Amino acid sequence: MASSNRTLFRWLLIPGLSLGLFLLFTLGAAWVTRFTDAPEPPGPTAPAREPPRTPPPRATAPAPEAPRAPPPAAPVREPPRPPPPGEAWDAPDPRRVEVVEPVVEASSGRIDAEDLRLALQAVTPLVQQCFQDAAQRNRGAQEVKLRFTVEGEGSEGKMNRGVLVSSTIPDPMVQACVLDSLLDARFPAPHLGGSATVLYPFRFTVPGDAGP
Repeated sequence: MASSNRTLFRWLLIPGLSLGLFLLFTLGAAWVTRFTDAPEPPGPTAPAREPPRTPPPRATAPAPEAPRAPPPAAPVREPPRPPPPGEAWDAPDPRRVEVVEPVVEASSGRIDAEDLRLALQAVTPLVQQCFQDAAQRNRGAQEVKLRFTVEGEGSEGKMNRGVLVSSTIPDPMVQACVLDSLLDARFPAPHLGGSATVLYPFRFTVPGDAGP
């Protein structure tokens, strides 16, 4: 009886152990496969890449200043040109009082024309000085025309009633100077105690030039 129990125990124990080992093996294999095939947990998310930064603009070096133009040179002054002959203020004036024939407009007694001309020519240096005093203010040819009366006084004549007929020099001082010069003239006395009216132009020109 004891032998039968042992045999039965063997038949029950061995298959049971086999079945248990099979189940244990199957469950172990499934458990291993589960962990082997399980998806790996996601790793840490890679940080998003920032867009490339635009490099800051390079500081542009200031443009070199244009070279400053040198200050304008002082204008070169030409030396004063010498004035043409006869035009310089300090040069001798070539103009002279011309010798002109006097014109006897009326006479109540005969008067010698040559003596009259010599008397006027004698006072020419005085008239020259009158013109010379105003020469710098009055360029070119000039003329002062006078009318005067010569009356006999003894053996000589004298100028009387002198008037200005015309003048290219608008200077009363010059006109009066020329008229006063006749007071120093020693005119011939008209014959028979008469008088003569004389017209005479004092012309101040360069010798050789045509008068006005």
